[in-house]
Order: sequence, then structure tokens, then C-alpha cells
Amino acid sequence: MLRAACALLCFSCLMIQAGELKVTELKAAGSEVQGLEIAELEVIAMDYAPFTSETSDDNGLAFKLLSDALSQSATLVKPQFLSAARAHRMVQEGKWCASFYPPQSPVDDHRLIGLADEPIKLGLYRRREATPFVWNSLTELAGKRVAYFRALERDGLGFEMIQAGMDIFSVETTRQGLQLLAKGRVDYAFGDQTSGPALMKQLGLNPDDYQFSETVFRALPVGIWLNLSCPQALTAFHYLDSHGYLQIDIDNL
Repeated sequence: MLRAACALLCFSCLMIQAGELKVTELKAAGSEVQGLEIAELEVIAMDYAPFTSETSDDNGLAFKLLSDALSQSATLVKPQFLSAARAHRMVQEGKWCASFYPPQSPVDDHRLIGLADEPIKLGLYRRREATPFVWNSLTELAGKRVAYFRALERDGLGFEMIQAGMDIFSVETTRQGLQLLAKGRVDYAFGDQTSGPALMKQLGLNPDDYQFSETVFRALPVGIWLNLSCPQALTAFHYLDSHGYLQIDIDNL
């Protein structure tokens, strides 16, 4: 499931103390914004720096975009960081209001709202070589070992990799995949073009020693999934919609 990688955007999923501090400040001001009581919107995410990060002050780029978008509303973003497996399970079971981890099979009540103009490119990392890193079919990578997310290895892209003859080494995070790549335990590590170099620097690696594929699996938008059966998500949806944030056509993802 390519969308889940963004999470993988699909990118997922934060500093609860920061949220509690904002609640306290709002209560001190009368617990109202624009005449409405403050409502917390729990947002599921994986720790996927720099987009969603449990250890950064602003919880990552995606959370900052969402918080900024809702800053003048009566909705308070409350991050809920989960493992990939748990995030996948909760979203698939419908136990969510908002999520940076996408539903596998969206229904009518699910909406994806764009938060940024530039998409996230998903591909593979390898140690740098002189030749371009491209392929026309995954079968060209048959016999190669790739670090890929455990929760997704049986769906979508993971299934396609296996069918093409690739060997999947299961990991929980992009960081783990890059560590395996650096140690030579895998040939490729799945990831996105933006977070890879930042994670490499955190690991003490030189990004120039690695190469992101020119062939990409998908260019995914930075967006927030809302489950409109949840009252808080419905409120957030109406606010974002009325302030010019556009729905993304999920049929074309």
C-alpha cells in the first residue's frame, strides 16, 4: 500500500506536553476561541522525521502545517504517536478521528486534506554508484534485499516487491532501514527523498555516500486524513474547507 508509506505520510504519526501546555493557555484565556469551546483532535502518526517527530518541539513538518492551519480555530491538535503496526490496526478498525497514516480502503466518510504544495517522493536508497539509479520493472531488482516496513510488507508495494523476486528485510522505521543499508545488510532501503538525508546526518552518515532512486514509486501529497464520523474531525474539516484547504482526489493516489 503506497499511501501508507507516506505515512508513511502516506508519512504518520507527539509531544503531549506541548498540547497540554496549549490547553492550559487557552483555558486561561476563557477556554473559548471565536465563541466556541476548545475541542481536541487526536491525530494518529508514526515517528517519521522530519515529517512527524515525537522528539522535535513542533512534532515535525506535517504537524506544524496542520497546527498552523487550525491555529485560529477552536480545534487543538493532539498528537498520538504509535508504532506502524498499531497505527495500521487502529485505522483499519475505524478507531480514529484524524491520521497521517492512511486508511487502506477509504470510505465515504474519509477525506484527505492537502496541507502543502510539494509532494513527497517515495523510492529507494542505495550506496552511491557511478550509474543512474533507475529501473523500468521491479523484476530488474530481483535477488536484492530491501529494508521495508513490516506493517506493509504483505500489501501493495511490499507484495509487488516479493512477486518481483526481491527479499524484504522487515523494519519498523526508515531510520532502521538506513542503518541496515549503512552496515551492508541490505542492498536498498525504502524511504522518501526529504527525510533520508536528515536521518543519515542523525546517524552520523554522509548523505553524499548514498543515492536516492531517480525512479520513484509515487509522489504523495502532504495531507491529513479526517474521519468525518468523528465530531472533532468533522469540525476541523469544515474549518479547513472554509479557509481554502483543498480535498485531494484519493482515487488518483
